Amino acid sequence: MRDVDQERPATDHDDPADEPDDLDHELEDREREPGRSWPRRVGPVLLAGLVGLGGAWLGMALFGRDTVPIGPFRVELDVGFGKGETELGLPPFGALTADTHLSPLHVSATLRDVGVRRLTDVVDQEGIDGLVNDVELDAHDSVRTMAWRILLVATLGGVALAAIVYRRRWRLVAAGGLAALLGVALCEVFLLATFTPEAFSEPTYSGSLVLAPQLIGPVREATGKIEDLRAGLEQIVDGTVRAYTTLQPTPLASDAIRVLHISDIHASPLGMEFAQEVARGFDVDFVIDTGDLTSFGTPIENLITNDIPAFGRPYVFVRGSHDSIALQAAVAKEPNAIVLDGRAKTIDGLTVYGLGHPAFTPARGAPVDAEDFAALARSVGPQIVQDVEASPDPVEIVAVHDDRMAEDVAGRVPLVISGHFHETTATIRNGTLYLRIGTTGGSGAGIFRGLDVPFSAEVLYFSEGPEPRLIAYDVIDQSPQSGSLQVRRVNVPVEFGELVLTPTPTPTPTSSLSASPSP
Repeated sequence: MRDVDQERPATDHDDPADEPDDLDHELEDREREPGRSWPRRVGPVLLAGLVGLGGAWLGMALFGRDTVPIGPFRVELDVGFGKGETELGLPPFGALTADTHLSPLHVSATLRDVGVRRLTDVVDQEGIDGLVNDVELDAHDSVRTMAWRILLVATLGGVALAAIVYRRRWRLVAAGGLAALLGVALCEVFLLATFTPEAFSEPTYSGSLVLAPQLIGPVREATGKIEDLRAGLEQIVDGTVRAYTTLQPTPLASDAIRVLHISDIHASPLGMEFAQEVARGFDVDFVIDTGDLTSFGTPIENLITNDIPAFGRPYVFVRGSHDSIALQAAVAKEPNAIVLDGRAKTIDGLTVYGLGHPAFTPARGAPVDAEDFAALARSVGPQIVQDVEASPDPVEIVAVHDDRMAEDVAGRVPLVISGHFHETTATIRNGTLYLRIGTTGGSGAGIFRGLDVPFSAEVLYFSEGPEPRLIAYDVIDQSPQSGSLQVRRVNVPVEFGELVLTPTPTPTPTSSLSASPSP
């Protein structure tokens, strides 16, 4: 019998370890095939890149934080993919957040420990400037080191996840690692290129109401664009020092007139307590209430006026659409109350004009047609213009419950403040800034029961002098359920630019910073 050489067919007993290499060779052969489509050649590489970016996110999430010494502080730095903002955590007081860059990297720095002895020595010997120098030098070194650390852990994370997914298909593993490296490197470069230190002049604060004035920092009138990170750094360090070295809140520097604007308390005792805490915490000079102190217009609600003396400072009141004339008379009896109903009053150098709402529409009363209500509000516009022009002193603030009442004074006064709509907005008309505040009473005393409506208020900051002007304001919201607080600083020159009064009426606002609510 002749021996016949036969080719042995492949069996299940072949070494499976050879299969990935065979698969790679097969892929290479396919890629060399003429006419093979471009997406099929590039698709696996792009997918590997996405896997690498996923691994970069995982690597930063697991290892993208480190605690470093910065001056007398020990700070935990944390960087990861997310919204382009910088968050400064100051436990247990709260946190400051600023939209500092456009890069999709979220940067946080949380204070973990304070060397109180060194902090005290540096402040005593060198002052805040010396402390800022120390912090600035250490921060530069720590940020540089952190950038390299993030790049390393992101690249390793990309390689690791790609290796898990593709195993021995090394070209795709390399593509995943390269995507992680280049992606994070580009994000870091973009962060550096778009970083805006002036964002720290308008931070958002969340935390304790008592320490909000300290941590958000003093108001500084902006005379130009802030171009030096040192200015923002000094503000943050200054607020941190004052928070950690004092047990009681320290009043803000007396370089601004501070006015608390509240509205729509709706007979809520909790709302009144919130307003009083804000008045004390921010050490305001006086309070302006733009109405709807009550809801139903009943005599029993007038008892809310007993809380007005507890503010311990002038309380300016302008009647709202839910407030009766009897309530207005009860407010006027309080020793620190000033009722404005068609007149102006100068308080601490600021001239405020106010007019009560022409309608009285208590809650749960007869339904009111929205168009008729709006027309009635606008009907008093000519009276307000006449009163403002007749005022012996220039009017800095017009206070009304519904800003439709004051549309005719656009371009004639710098500022109109109001409430009524239970929504915080800012609008410019003919150079006049219209500020609406949400409801200071939250859900009120039953009228809005079941709604988690935050307590809202505004602190307005005016420059001192013969011609005071609004330089900044803080929007303050507190959740009635969780108690969490948020304070957002708005620097008027930075946010709105130079506002020039132009009395010529226009049919629509020139710009609106947030959507206007439905009436």
